[in-house]
Amino acid sequence: MRYKDLHVAGVGSWFPTSVPIGEAVADGRYNPEVLAKTQMAGVAVAGPYDPQPVMALNAGRRALKHAGLPGHQVSLLLHAVAGYNGLEAWNCASYLQNELLDGHGFSFEIRQLSNGAVGAVELAASFLGAHASRRAAVITTADVFPAPVWDRWTASPGLIFGDGASALVLSKDGGFAKVLSVASACDPALEGMQRGNSPFFGYADPSQYPVDIRARTHEFADVLPLRQAAKRMAEGLHAAADEACADAGLRIADVDHVVVPNFGRELLQEECLDPLGVDVSRTVWDWGREVGHVGAADQFAGLARLVETGKARPGETVLLVGVGGGFNWTCVLLRMAIES
Repeated sequence: MRYKDLHVAGVGSWFPTSVPIGEAVADGRYNPEVLAKTQMAGVAVAGPYDPQPVMALNAGRRALKHAGLPGHQVSLLLHAVAGYNGLEAWNCASYLQNELLDGHGFSFEIRQLSNGAVGAVELAASFLGAHASRRAAVITTADVFPAPVWDRWTASPGLIFGDGASALVLSKDGGFAKVLSVASACDPALEGMQRGNSPFFGYADPSQYPVDIRARTHEFADVLPLRQAAKRMAEGLHAAADEACADAGLRIADVDHVVVPNFGRELLQEECLDPLGVDVSRTVWDWGREVGHVGAADQFAGLARLVETGKARPGETVLLVGVGGGFNWTCVLLRMAIES
C-alpha cells in the first residue's frame, strides 16, 4: 500500500556489549567450520542487568528523543517480541506505554517472531489512518536469548542470536524519512519449519531446552523438502518486496539501501540477497555481523545505523526487509527527506 502522509520521525537502538566470535571459537562454543560460512565477527550478549523490557525502554526513549516528540503526543505503542518477555502473566506493552507515553494512547504486544517490528509498521499505519486525531505511533522491540533456554550459537542454522532492542516512531506530521509504501506476504504452510514434530505443552518445560530450531527444520523436511521450502520462502519475500516497490513506482534495483536481517553471510545470501538480486554492499551487514540476529530488532537498528553514520543521504531510498517464521514477510520502502 502506498502512503501519502506517513513518516519516520525517530529511530533508536540499544545493545549490550558485543562478544568477539574468536572467544566462542577458542572455548569450543562455536565451530570454526560454521564460522567460515557465517563470517560473523561478534554477537551482542546481555548481562544480568539488561532485561528485555528495560532495553526496549531505552531504545524507545532514544527514538522519541530523535523524533522530538513527548510521549503524550503518541497515540499507539506496539511492542514486538519473539521470545520471553521478562515475566509470566504480565503485559510488557502496558509497562512501556506507561513509561514512554506517560500512560497515554493504546498499547498492544505483537508476536510475529522476527517480522514483528517491521510487520507492525503496517498495523500502526492503519491505526493512525483510522482517525485524524491520531498523529504518531511508536514501535518497540527487544529480545534476549540466554542459556539454558537457548544456545545462541547453535539453535538455528546459519545465524547467531544476539540480544538488544530497537524502536521506531511513525508520524503523520513529518520526519527524517517518508514512508512510500508497505507490503506483506505470508505462507503459513511453512510454519512447521519452527515446529517440527514437537508436541504442545501447557507450560514451559525444561525438557524442551535448549531450543533446537535446527532439529525442528530437519523434521519438517519429511513434510516438505527443504529445497521446496526455500523456493517458497524466496517467492514470499519477492512478493512483498515487489509489491512495496511497485506501489512506489520503483524496482528493487532502484533502491539505494536494503536493510536485511542480521543472518550469517551464507544464509543471508540464500534467503535474502539472491532472491532480491541485491548485492551485500547495499546492506548494513558489515554492522549486523557484529551484533547477531536480534529477533525483530534488526531492521530498526539497521536503519538507525544508516542514519547515525550518514550513509543514507537525502533523497535516497531505503527498503526494510522483515522475515518472520510462520512464514511471513513485510517490506517497508522509505525515502530520506530532502533537506531544505
